[in-house]
Amino acid sequence: MADIAPRLTALKRGIERLAELAAPAQAEEAQRLAQTLYAELDGLRDAGAPSAEQAPDDLPRRLRYEEIRCPVCSLRSFTYQKGTLRRSADTRSGFEALFHCLSCGHEAWHEAQ
Repeated sequence: MADIAPRLTALKRGIERLAELAAPAQAEEAQRLAQTLYAELDGLRDAGAPSAEQAPDDLPRRLRYEEIRCPVCSLRSFTYQKGTLRRSADTRSGFEALFHCLSCGHEAWHEAQ
């Protein structure tokens, strides 16, 4: 997860500035700053929450084939890299994983079955 400390510091400065602008003559500028701060808070909330696509509970626990033929060198050494399974709308199974060939070094995302 990204470090949010700089974003939080910027929010604190913005809130302090908003408090300074609270005079009736500066109400419009205060409203614009408030909208900016709301958008920033929404971005922080979205960045901190895991998305439905990345929820670890609905990913398969094991692959059917953890080693397959490499599309480059044709040796059966194209090996699944643990922890790289992700959802994919472009595959029949709905999942893809990063594979690495132990022979030629080729790496690619491949449908996980």
